[in-house]
Formats: sequence, C-alpha cells, structure tokens
Amino acid sequence: MASYVRNIQGHSVELTLIEVDPNEVKLDTTNPRVGFSMRQLAEAERNDGACVLLLTSQEDTEALRRSIVASNGIQEPIYVRADGSVAEGNRRVVALRAAQEEFPNEERFSKMPAWLIPENTPEHIVQDLLNEIHLGSVRGWAPYERALQMQSLVDGGLIEDEIAERYRMTTREVKQHLAAVEFMDRLYFPMTSDSSDPEHRTKFSYFLEFHKNGRIQAHSQSMPNLPEQFSRWVRDGRIDTGAKVRRLPRILDSTEATRLLDVIGFDAADEYLAKQHPEEQEIYALLERTRARLSVMTVTELMELSGSDERQEILKALQEELSGVLDAMARVRRES
Repeated sequence: MASYVRNIQGHSVELTLIEVDPNEVKLDTTNPRVGFSMRQLAEAERNDGACVLLLTSQEDTEALRRSIVASNGIQEPIYVRADGSVAEGNRRVVALRAAQEEFPNEERFSKMPAWLIPENTPEHIVQDLLNEIHLGSVRGWAPYERALQMQSLVDGGLIEDEIAERYRMTTREVKQHLAAVEFMDRLYFPMTSDSSDPEHRTKFSYFLEFHKNGRIQAHSQSMPNLPEQFSRWVRDGRIDTGAKVRRLPRILDSTEATRLLDVIGFDAADEYLAKQHPEEQEIYALLERTRARLSVMTVTELMELSGSDERQEILKALQEELSGVLDAMARVRRES
C-alpha cells in the first residue's frame, strides 16, 4: 500500500492509499453540500439515507456518475477516517453507488481509492486537512460551500484573521463570505419553496456581491428592508445575474425605478432609467465616450490628425451626421 506524510498546519499525518467499497463507508451528513438541508431535518433523520437523497438530487452528482461510467471508475481518491466515515468525497461515493446499481456485475465500479486517515488523528486536524483541500486550493468547493466551511471554522473558535492567513484570503473577503452565507440562511432560504434545491446554492455570488458593493451597503443604511427585498428579487428571478446586482445601485438611487423593479422586473426599471438618463442608453453612452476621448486629444495626436486626410474625413463625417441629427430633431420639435 502506498502512503505519504502530509504536513497539515504543522502536524505530520501519514495517509495510506487503500481501496474501499462505496457501500461500506458512511457519508458525512455535516458536509457543506447538504448542510443547510440536513439541518432542517430532525436530528434522528440526519442519516446516510437522507444524505444520499440530497446528493442524488443535485445535477452535478448525476454528471459525476456519467463521468465515472465513461472513465471506468473513480480515479481521484476520497479521504476516509479509520471508522469508515467519509471525510471528503461524499459525492463520489454516492455517484459510484449509482454506477454499481446500473452495472451490478462490473468489477470496475466495485471499489474506489481512498486515503486512510490514521485512527489517532484528532478531528481538528482532519478539519484542517479538509480546509486545505477546499479553501486553500484551486479544486475547492463551490463559493457557497466554501463560505459554509468558513462559518464552521468561526463556530469552532477561529477568528477571521486566522482563516484569511491560512487560506490565502484577505480578512475582508472572509467577512464578506460569512455575511453572505448568513444572509442566505437567515432570509433567502426560508422564503423559498424548496430550500434543498441545489439551484439556490448557485446564487450565492449575488449575495456576496450585495455585501461587496459599497453603494448597495450605503443604500442598506437608509433602506432597512433592502436585504429582504433583495432576497425576494433573487427568489422571483427579478435579479438573475451578477451583472444585475452590480447595476442595482443606480436603480436604488431612484424611488420609481426601485418600485418598477419590485412590481414588474429589472428590465422595466432599467428602461425607465434609460428614458430618464439618456446618457445611459447605448448610443448616448458611446457618444459620451467619444466626446470625452476627443476632449483629451494630445498635441501629438492633433499633429497626426493634421497629416492624415483619412482621419480628418472620419471626423468631418461624424460632424455632418451629428448636425443632421440635430437638424432633424429641431424639425420634429417644430412640427409637434
């Protein structure tokens, strides 16, 4: 059996590579992928079966099952404790179990590689190992799950500065992640019809942007119900992209635009602002950028312009078009 010694926050742990039957290991019911949904169940119901159902319902688990079938088994080892409980790799275990059910006589799906954690390893060292895997590496959990793991570290006694130092983040980033995950758990999930729907987790970036955006935070000071409104807008699909969250402050600047967002939707609010502020419409935004650029032309650029008939023709044509548009506008105004 292969083994290697891994340094985990200053502690040396010898990991041994073994093979395990996916049906003989116990799933981790506290895993961030299913953590919120599991907490909604009675403690006696937070078992392996419930964990399987929750993970199976997630689209990425089905995609992983297909990948396992295509690649003839599990390639990347999971991590298991000496008592057979999964420390890392819940989803792979569930996906391989599904592959076994589909191909019951296939040897390639009967076992999976696993790094065995020594029996005498303290649980806080195991958690440090998982944090290194999921918070401090490129192959980490999705953002919402990373934030849940940070939350568990704080609950375990670490302060934000320590988390930031360990996992190559800034303290501000850690605090924003913690605030966003608390925001979702406190307001967003309770107002959804099915809090276990994995689609909700993908919207974490909206709530993180809410806390990162200084202008939104400023509006929160004068709009105490803004967090609840925002949660509802996300739930109802009025805000369904990160770009819309970033554009939210300009809507909040306007009482009428905010009302339209709440009653009709983001596009209606956007259209209202475009009419109120024509410089924000595409053509006017382009013209404004052109005007601003022309206003800061350097002497060198002016000399180049004077020596180029082609460039002069471009500016003259632009001038003629602008004059024509202004003349046409004047005629429409006189006739109306």
